Amino acid sequence: MKARAKSINTPCPVWIYGEYTNMPPPYPHNGKARPRGYYIDEGGYPGANVYEIDIATLCRHTGIADRAGKDIYIHDILLYEKMISYLVVLDEAQAMDIVTGEVMEIKDLSREDIKVTGNLFDNPGFIHGIRHIAEEGLDMPYLPGLNVVSTALPFLKLTCLECGHVTLASRYTLACKECGGYYMPGYATEIKREKASV
Repeated sequence: MKARAKSINTPCPVWIYGEYTNMPPPYPHNGKARPRGYYIDEGGYPGANVYEIDIATLCRHTGIADRAGKDIYIHDILLYEKMISYLVVLDEAQAMDIVTGEVMEIKDLSREDIKVTGNLFDNPGFIHGIRHIAEEGLDMPYLPGLNVVSTALPFLKLTCLECGHVTLASRYTLACKECGGYYMPGYATEIKREKASV
């Protein structure tokens, strides 16, 4: 089964992609059996690229890709650009709109309108944050990437909905460090434009 999960027994947990197995292949250098557990084999030389994984983070592949050709896995967060909404992948076939709770078939969505923007393991509070923004009646933020720092320079302007604290960031953050309120994301370019117009 093609899957993804976070590694264990590595200096820090990283996402491993490949074939999931609970029948561990032997070590390639001496042929000895690995201890029983959960593994993902990335392929290549038999038994060489095998990693023990945290089974709680196992995400099965849906067999579907987004508009950029990126594989979609269970627990992924999809940006649905047709309406600027966010969907959570429930299983190999279905996704749920975070705000409305509507369940839809992934294959029925226009591939050109969906983009993998993150996952629930790396962004555990994302659902609560987006629902809070919707409950406040605010415009849905456009977040094309949650998990990746795409630049060394901050490109997001995060404004706390509770205390008004503003911070710049290179990746999406959910909660304000000052008061614990939810951040409303915007783009740092707005700040440059505001200064230029003064």
